[in-house]
Amino acid sequence: MRSTEGVYFSRLDHVRALAAYLVFVWHFLHMTPQFPVPYANAPIFPFALLDEGHTGVALFMALSGYLFAKLVGDHGIDFPSFLWSRAVRLAPLLLVCIAAWVVIGWLAGAPIPVSDIVGGVLFPTWPRGTWSISIELHFYLLFPLLLLLFRRHGPFALFGVVAAAMLIRFDWWRTYGEAQHIAYWTIVGRIDQFVFGMLFALVKIRRPVLGVVAGIALFSFLVLWNQFDAMGGFHNHSGAPSTSPLWIVIPTVEAITWGSLIAFYDGAMFKMPAWLDRALAKVGERSYSIYLLHFFPIVLLRNIFWDRAGDSGYFYIALVIANLAFLAFLPVAGLSYNYFEKRFLVYRKPYLRQSLAAAEPVPAQ
Repeated sequence: MRSTEGVYFSRLDHVRALAAYLVFVWHFLHMTPQFPVPYANAPIFPFALLDEGHTGVALFMALSGYLFAKLVGDHGIDFPSFLWSRAVRLAPLLLVCIAAWVVIGWLAGAPIPVSDIVGGVLFPTWPRGTWSISIELHFYLLFPLLLLLFRRHGPFALFGVVAAAMLIRFDWWRTYGEAQHIAYWTIVGRIDQFVFGMLFALVKIRRPVLGVVAGIALFSFLVLWNQFDAMGGFHNHSGAPSTSPLWIVIPTVEAITWGSLIAFYDGAMFKMPAWLDRALAKVGERSYSIYLLHFFPIVLLRNIFWDRAGDSGYFYIALVIANLAFLAFLPVAGLSYNYFEKRFLVYRKPYLRQSLAAAEPVPAQ
C-alpha cells in the first residue's frame, strides 16, 4: 500500500502477502494441539517453514524496520506526525478486534481481565494476534533513537543493540530455564528483526554480495527450521515454553534471513507478469486485515468442530485445505480494507523533513 509520503513499493506488498500467508497457515494447521496437524509433525524438507509458520511474525517485524528505514533514508523525522500516522493506520482495526474479543470472552464465560487490556500497551497481553501490534508500537518509539545511533556511529552501533538483546535472552534462559517467552513475545526478541531490517535498508551492499548472503541465509534457515520443527518446534511437543537454548538465537537468525531476503527481492531486476504483480500486491494490501481478522473464523471452526472430533490428521491434506481457506478469506479481508481501513488513511500526516544533507550549509567559496 502507498505510504504516508505517497511512495509505493509493490514488492514490499508481496512480502506482506507472504508474511500474512505464513501466519494464516500456521494458525489453521494448529488450531488445537493435535488436530488437524499435531505439533512438530516434521514434514519433508522444506515444509517445516509452513509447519512453523509463526516465523511470518518475524517477517512482518523485519519488513517494518526495512520499510521505515528505506522511507526515511537521510531525512529528518517529525516524530509526533510519525506516531500519529502509525496510530491512524493501525489503531482503528486493532481497537475493533480487541473490543470484539472482549465481548466474545464475556459471552463465552471467560472474560478478558481489564488488566490484560490496559497492560497490553507494555506486555503481550492483548488477545490473539493483537499482542504483536504493541511490539510494533515499542519499535516506533525506539525508531528515532536507532536511526540516530546508526547515523552517528554506523552499523556497528546497531549490531551492539542486537548483541545486548542476545545477552538478555541468554541470561533469561540461564535464570528461568527457557528463553522462548522473551524471544517470541517481547521487544527483547523482536528488536533483532527490526534492527536487521533497518540495516539491510541503510547499508549499501553490492548486489552479488547481497545475493550470496540471502541465499546462504535462506538455505541455512530452512535446514535449521526443519531440525527445529523435528525437535518439537514452537510448542515443544507438549506445549510452550520450550526449554531449548535455540530461542536465544532464533530471533537473530530470522532477522538476518528475512532482512537479507527483503533487501534482495526489493532490488531484484527480474520482472514478473503484471497480473501476478498486482495480485500479490492486493494480498499484501489486505495483510493487516488478514492478520487480525483470520483468528475469528479459525477460532469458530475450532469451537464447532475440532474440539469435538478428529484425530491427528495429515499435514499435506490439511495444508491444501489451509490454502483453500486462505483464498476464501481474501474477499473478507478486502471488504475490511476497502470499507474500513482506508476510511482512516486520509487522516495521516507527512512526517519526513528536509534531507539532512540538503540542510547542511554550503561552505563559502
